Amino acid sequence: IEALKRDYHAPIEYDARNRGYYLRNPEWEFQCPILDENVLSMTLLGTRLASDFLPEPIKSELDHAMEQALTSNSSEFFDEATIDSMICATGIKASVDPAIFKKVFDAWRRHQTLAFLYKKPNDEPKMRRMEPHIVAFHGGVWYVKGFDCGTKNVKCYAIQRIVSAEYGGERFETDKKMLEDTRKNGLFGFSRIEGIRLLCDASIAFYLYERQKAHNFALERRSDGSVLVALPPAVEHEAMRWILGEEGRIEVLHPPELREKVAEAARRILERNSGAPSEMRKAEKQAAF
Repeated sequence: IEALKRDYHAPIEYDARNRGYYLRNPEWEFQCPILDENVLSMTLLGTRLASDFLPEPIKSELDHAMEQALTSNSSEFFDEATIDSMICATGIKASVDPAIFKKVFDAWRRHQTLAFLYKKPNDEPKMRRMEPHIVAFHGGVWYVKGFDCGTKNVKCYAIQRIVSAEYGGERFETDKKMLEDTRKNGLFGFSRIEGIRLLCDASIAFYLYERQKAHNFALERRSDGSVLVALPPAVEHEAMRWILGEEGRIEVLHPPELREKVAEAARRILERNSGAPSEMRKAEKQAAF
């Protein structure tokens, strides 16, 4: 049983009431995988990249599995030194407790409900119960998304804010509609602004052309080297962060509401960063008093 679960990912579970094992997915079939060289190499590559942004203990389990695969299979495509030199520089921006991540990950994998204590910023921890339909890595942070138990209310929780977690003891089937909607509209389903048009300096034109196909925006080069950019529908705060991050190299032409919000943010930045730092001004006032 352990070999079937470990080596062939058989969805076997133990039923304490009936004192026996059963297949969680009755349609599962035993198949002994025979990987050709290319499939094995691509599997190793995917595993190596995934291990860079997966938290513990899943990271160590993946690393161990990859170690075994490299030891037992002689790959001409990769050797151990080469595959270790491939780094995925995504970066995890919030630390996740390994035990909690494992509990969330296994609940999602086994289609079991999850009961957990969740702490929002500046708030007391509260108990939540949910069906974890999706586990997602977004913007350097791990999230779990699904329905609150007993409802069809869609919720998304940051895993680093989970204080403690246990299995809820109930099973569910993955909601394909939620999965499709998340792929189409993003993890949080933020409303998007349409018709964004920008005038970008010639100094950043090179990377706009590099990213054009990946981000699906239209470009029109002008005689002075600057570029007119028409963005696809975009989340407002993501567009603003990009525009402000270019340090004045982008002018918002349309829509006027976004132009004003960018200008207001720039005014606040200027106000905050003009003159001496606030702590220094505070110290000077106290000294004068």
